[in-house]
Amino acid sequence: KVPSQLVPWDFYINLQLQERLNEECDNLCSCYQYQDGCIVWHQYINCFTLQDLLQHSEFITHEITVLVIYNLLTVVEKLHKAEIVHGDLSPRSLILRNRIHDPYDFNKNNQALKIVDFSYSVDLRAQLDVFTLSGFRTVQILEGQKILANCSSPYQVDLFGIADLAHLLLFKEHLQVFWDGSLWKLSQSVSELKDGELWNKFFVRILNASDESTVSVLRELAAEMNEVFDTTFQSHLNKALWKVGTLISPGALLFQQDRQSALSQIPA
Repeated sequence: KVPSQLVPWDFYINLQLQERLNEECDNLCSCYQYQDGCIVWHQYINCFTLQDLLQHSEFITHEITVLVIYNLLTVVEKLHKAEIVHGDLSPRSLILRNRIHDPYDFNKNNQALKIVDFSYSVDLRAQLDVFTLSGFRTVQILEGQKILANCSSPYQVDLFGIADLAHLLLFKEHLQVFWDGSLWKLSQSVSELKDGELWNKFFVRILNASDESTVSVLRELAAEMNEVFDTTFQSHLNKALWKVGTLISPGALLFQQDRQSALSQIPA
């Protein structure tokens, strides 16, 4: 990432997470500062994003959707525990990690996603009075949704971001909700989805967190998702991930890049 700002915000957030969570958040992240900007260098085996996966929706099974959302819940719980709001949980800012691009990396269901863009993030420990909700990209994407008017905490923005990503994975479109008189609910029906009751509980809970601690809500939702990972589920998940692995392996990525380059050189 090559931002024009002199302050390496992504790198700052990574350092704060490492310090506040007392863990190694990103040992493959480096920053190089120059007079007119800086370079934040993320070194990964694979640079396939969730946005890339969404463009191949035929590979997105129920099991992969559960895996992605489970990881989001655990990652964002850590951010909020460290008093960081991400503000832009979009598919392009989420790198697919080992559990997804290596079908043989079993029993690491908490290592499927990595956040690499903190451009819209806010450090609430240092910036409590210097931001507005409208500055978060998630709020801009969901502009017009009445649920935003009830957003009482910046942390809720990330809950809506997770809900929006789940909606994209399940329905291939952004979140649409309505107020039924007592709760915020999806405009779409989840009854025909595989494990529809799981998703119904998920959306009702995450959309109606109100003034509750988001750390507690995220932990509760992650625990419920984790209960799905039984032997049968893992078997289906591993098969689905093997197919995704053939799509996003280094060789497949090179083939796609070469093909796109060749197509761009064909005269119109």
